[in-house]
Amino acid sequence: MAQFVRDNAWGHHACGTCAIGPRDRNGVVDSRFKVHGTRGLRVVDASIFPRIPGFFIASAVCIAAEKAAEVILTDANRNEGT
Repeated sequence: MAQFVRDNAWGHHACGTCAIGPRDRNGVVDSRFKVHGTRGLRVVDASIFPRIPGFFIASAVCIAAEKAAEVILTDANRNEGT
């Protein structure tokens, strides 16, 4: 039982289930946090990291959120003129 837990328990926070990257490399979101093949859906949380970004991922999540806010505001301002 102890070995099973060692082999299967998370050693880090869960992340990577909606990784940024191209579809052909199993990416789920693009560099603008948009989900491939959808319209109006973005993902901004720890799931966007293709690999665990370190032992304590809170700062990496904050940085990604700041970047996503910038991207979303830029896209919104760009669409106001259309």
